[in-house]
Amino acid sequence: MKSQSTFYTFSTSWTLIAACLAFLSLSATAHEPETTIPDPGFRPQSEYAQAFLDSLDTATVAVLPTIVRRADRSAHSFASQRQIVDSLNDVRITNAVAKPKRIDLGPLPRLSQWQIFENALHGTAQSIEGYQTDADYTLVMEFLVPGNQSVFGIECYIVDNQGRNAFSFLLNSHHQIFADANLVAENFTEAARARMIEEATRVGLAAFIQQIRNPLPQQTEAQKNHSVPAETLTNLDHELERIFVVAKLQERLVHVFMHSFKHSLASAFQENDLGVTLMVAPKESEPLVEFEDQINKYAPDAIMLINIDPLYRTRKDGYQAIVGTEFEVTLIDKGTDQRTWQSSGKVDYIRMFGPKYVAHDGIRKEFAWSTTAAIVQAYMADLHGKDSAPIYTVTEDRERHGQRTD
Repeated sequence: MKSQSTFYTFSTSWTLIAACLAFLSLSATAHEPETTIPDPGFRPQSEYAQAFLDSLDTATVAVLPTIVRRADRSAHSFASQRQIVDSLNDVRITNAVAKPKRIDLGPLPRLSQWQIFENALHGTAQSIEGYQTDADYTLVMEFLVPGNQSVFGIECYIVDNQGRNAFSFLLNSHHQIFADANLVAENFTEAARARMIEEATRVGLAAFIQQIRNPLPQQTEAQKNHSVPAETLTNLDHELERIFVVAKLQERLVHVFMHSFKHSLASAFQENDLGVTLMVAPKESEPLVEFEDQINKYAPDAIMLINIDPLYRTRKDGYQAIVGTEFEVTLIDKGTDQRTWQSSGKVDYIRMFGPKYVAHDGIRKEFAWSTTAAIVQAYMADLHGKDSAPIYTVTEDRERHGQRTD
């Protein structure tokens, strides 16, 4: 019996955050986060990013007035807009020109930063539709300022003439460049707030220029901060083509999570050309006994047992909020009844999106898809020696790429 051990770490710039993708309390002031990463922001994947980078030397970028998004309304900063234009032209990044159109995205909603980013990117593209800029790209920076005295996040939207995301990104206190700036007004005067916006513009520009000069590998969404220790216990002498999966879920995960997890796991295996039958059982069950007839009828090459528990965080009021999942996976070769592979890990949205991440029922669908991605990516690398087919963890990305939705 041969034993080997591998450790897979999937990390976005949101170890965030995204990618980033995505979820902090909008009522808080800027502060030093528990952990930061050196990446200059989270830039979600765009198939048009390379074309943007390749054309910068000759392109013209229209810069619109900066949006200052407050709890009650959207304001605009022409001083920030001028600062962006002058800086980009001074460092000769591209030919930047100021355009007067103001984009009004309304008051700052109580949503995750990732959701705000996605909605605002779409809103920006819609707002400039038909607007003649005589430029190749349009750039608008946005500052999230829920309490008027501190900047919670920076978002930069860059779209091409067809309204497609070219190089948009976001920043928050999880990124070192943002945390170091301490974007808080020193008092309640307009002059102090103006200095805060000026410094926020400098930070956004610095992150943008860093990403242009040394582009990081693009991140697919914001949902990939998970680590999966995996161990191959025996060498298989045959290909695995059909797997009978039993997922044992803790009771609190049955609501919302179960439906999405069944869909996501079946979809991920099918995308990787593997046949699968998937059953869900309570944690205290004996699945090999309970599903014996179905297992024999399906005649799989292997049985996969997955135990999943909620990952909790205790709120100030004592409530145990679910902020992710913890899981253990065991693969049993049906021919020998031996365990051939095992892994364990967690999907931790607090680590991804910072200590102020606010859990709510809706996001558990993304917990499910992120848990699937963690399991299947490690499985494909160990058992099949190749990368998994892409697993998109956000509904909009699945729709965009033609993957199965739930």
